[in-house]
Amino acid sequence: MKAERTIKDDAAEAATKIHNGVDAAEEQVDATVDTLIARLAALEAQWREPADDLLAGARELGDVAGKQVRAHPVAAFGVAFVAGMIVAKLLRR
Repeated sequence: MKAERTIKDDAAEAATKIHNGVDAAEEQVDATVDTLIARLAALEAQWREPADDLLAGARELGDVAGKQVRAHPVAAFGVAFVAGMIVAKLLRR
């Protein structure tokens, strides 16, 4: 009888320790996830402005190129033709 109580007590104590260990691990995982989320948000904020500037520059360049093509269509055709010839020569090598 006494041995049975000791075994039950030991099993209950082991179960409590395991449960506490799982709870501690869960808290550590939650803290790590929160840290990672914060770091990712900071990186996103850090890279958003340069990316937006780059996209704005690309749009502006595209607008300027479009205006030049409309203003000088023959010259634009000549530049495109020469660029195509250069690319073709480079790809043949």
